[in-house]
Amino acid sequence: MTTRAEVAISENTPPANFNGAGINHLVQTPGGILYLIYINPLVDVVFKKSLDGGVTWSHYTDVFAGSATALSVWYDRWSGIAAGLIHCAYQESGSDDTLYRTINTESADALSTQTTILAGTSTLAGGQLSITRARGGNVYCRTCIDAGSEGGFFRLTNANVPNGAWGAARTINEALATEDQMILLPGWAADNQDIMAFFWDASAEEISRQLYDDSANSWSETSIATSMTDQVATTAFPHFSAAVDIANSRNLLIAWSAVDALNADLRCWHVTESAITEVTNVVQDSVDDQGLCAISIDTNTEDWYVFYGGKSNGVETFPSTINVYSKASQDNGSTWGAETLVTTGTYNLLSLFSVPRFAPFKAGTPPPVVLYNDFTIDRLLINTSLPMQAQAHYQIGLV
Repeated sequence: MTTRAEVAISENTPPANFNGAGINHLVQTPGGILYLIYINPLVDVVFKKSLDGGVTWSHYTDVFAGSATALSVWYDRWSGIAAGLIHCAYQESGSDDTLYRTINTESADALSTQTTILAGTSTLAGGQLSITRARGGNVYCRTCIDAGSEGGFFRLTNANVPNGAWGAARTINEALATEDQMILLPGWAADNQDIMAFFWDASAEEISRQLYDDSANSWSETSIATSMTDQVATTAFPHFSAAVDIANSRNLLIAWSAVDALNADLRCWHVTESAITEVTNVVQDSVDDQGLCAISIDTNTEDWYVFYGGKSNGVETFPSTINVYSKASQDNGSTWGAETLVTTGTYNLLSLFSVPRFAPFKAGTPPPVVLYNDFTIDRLLINTSLPMQAQAHYQIGLV
């Protein structure tokens, strides 16, 4: 029998952890070690490690000391690359730049030289940030540092990873605009340097699949879904999430059709360069007061786990007093299991993240670790499975 335990990671965490940057903050290595990369109360980019499935955590290690405003993370093995770099892109308001550094999980957590993706001139709330690595090794970053006028799309070639210089701005997929959101992912085309993006156009209320052709330096776009009402990322984030299904050479996407709204659906697709396939909704016709989402793949069973905020019958109040719930699918999204309570109490939740690819730390202990930020008690919390009697609210590794 498994139970869930909540572990306090950090007090007084800033809103930079959920203001529209990357959807990934948690990494699990093949050896089961968890890494959490986040922005701490000093507004530094830091990481912590857990060797026991998220129950206890190390003291933090600095990646960047300064005024960080956004963070996005990618892990080599999410691209099918047999290596251990965690790629960190972060925006900061001291020099108004977007910066890059890696953590080498297979070499004593060595940090690479910090390099500059974008040398900017101003930083404002409401931008966006996403980083990924292509299957062929190139690293790509989409950054907008001031809510609509300054940023771009950039490439670090495989030969320059991790310490070399980023190239000049590449062709951008969309004009920079306030409230638009994006998730960059590896692609599955014959050219393994090509990538895919899920783009949420706030003004058009549409999510699209965008494909980047590296050799041609060009983008193409196909609509995934219309009538997708976004919520400003500085209010709560993310309301869409993605994971890489390496075994089937495709990417998974979930997204709320609306947030905190009657009859909202948590929709789900698997996507390749040639097909966009919608499967069964995770949540159908919400009775209001739901939002946030994260998706994970169990790499042992290929089961899918989806997390979201708020009970489907509308009895909770989004986002101020909600629990986190999960559903699982063992048949590629054709059917979903029962709505399962994850948290041990209601919270004021403005963010939600999970490990996008995971293996259970111990047999019989799914679902995976999930991360959320309660802004009433102002605390970053990890919720993890335990094959033992319930233990709640650990005070471990506080910052």
